[in-house]
Amino acid sequence: MKNGMLSVLLGAGIALAANVSLAAESTQVEKVQAALTAWLAARAPIEEVTGIAAYISFGDAGPAIEAFAGKVGRDPGAGPVGQDTLYQMGSTSKSFVVAVILKLEAAGKLSIDDPLGKWLPEYPAWKDVTIRRLLNMTSGIPNYSETEWMSRAWADQPKRDFTMKELVAAAYPSTTSRLPKNSGYFYSNTNYVLAGEIAEKAAGKSYRDLVHDLIIEPHGLYSTFYEAGTYPESVINRLSHGYFENQACADYQPGCKESWNLSIMGRDMREASTSWAQAAGGAISSARDVDRWMRAVFHGKVVPPKQQQEWMQLVSMKTGEPIAAVSADDPAGFSLGLGNRILGPMGAQWFYQGETLGYRTLYVWIAAEDLMITVQTNSQPPEGTSRLNEAVATLYQIVKTSKAD
Repeated sequence: MKNGMLSVLLGAGIALAANVSLAAESTQVEKVQAALTAWLAARAPIEEVTGIAAYISFGDAGPAIEAFAGKVGRDPGAGPVGQDTLYQMGSTSKSFVVAVILKLEAAGKLSIDDPLGKWLPEYPAWKDVTIRRLLNMTSGIPNYSETEWMSRAWADQPKRDFTMKELVAAAYPSTTSRLPKNSGYFYSNTNYVLAGEIAEKAAGKSYRDLVHDLIIEPHGLYSTFYEAGTYPESVINRLSHGYFENQACADYQPGCKESWNLSIMGRDMREASTSWAQAAGGAISSARDVDRWMRAVFHGKVVPPKQQQEWMQLVSMKTGEPIAAVSADDPAGFSLGLGNRILGPMGAQWFYQGETLGYRTLYVWIAAEDLMITVQTNSQPPEGTSRLNEAVATLYQIVKTSKAD
């Protein structure tokens, strides 16, 4: 799983770059629909997508705009994207892990400043790393999903159900695994799998059940699903087809001339197991539910005030050091499973782009306007080509202009 959030940060940012010709008399909803259709027409040949879903909300109680364009797959008989269509959330569901951990802290089960060794002594090389450093990506722990072992499994065992311990083992130092050490801020999915393991141990129940009991059910996320292994047919039937189209080399391929992932190019990942992502990004949802969940997070409705403050505390993505806020000199920050960055003319905003082998989910939360924009689509595109951010930017421009009118 590539770091989709970083692809947004290192690309063009969220710049108002998509040119959409819209009739002056069009309603706001018609403009949003036209913008999605135009984005899909422009990006489908480049990003290998077939459809896009969007949800724009203006407050907890509404109103909201929900719009869709394109189809759920490449088959000529594929149906249109609609309200029932689901996409993999990728790393936007890292917020689930954070919520679970902070709820356990509020209940007195653990502290986010507990060292890893207290809960998982089987990983002595990382015994002094705190839960907080796992969640804000400053642990320095390597990323299992960029290893050759993971790439070979995607190619040869697409339906294999992994355990969290198997994933962590791929990154743990041993005589056969000597991945480079890191310092400062370093994005690693291993951090969140470890956090999932800690949550299980502290709560005495599976991470899957914790997500259902503490997140999905109490927040009414009726189109959100999390399984540690293969999803049931009822969920897969609603899931858009998702395509892997990224020829880029993995992070642990020095001097690479051919990606370990070349053999899965063009593959439809719809029925592949998401267990390789687990707590690092294995959930499935709709744009509407992502909006509902993230609104609850940002409005402080998930955890008590003390834990909410911990949730929002930023570290610099440049240095890994704590910062009070992003700035022109230090424009990108990461808290606990949330990104914050100066997004061009939109200013400093909370956002995240999650990416799996065939799906992308991106939300932006504009706090000052109580506005949330979420978009989802169905590919991991060629490296450097993702412009899902431009869809969000265009939708924001439509909403902003309509308000001004």
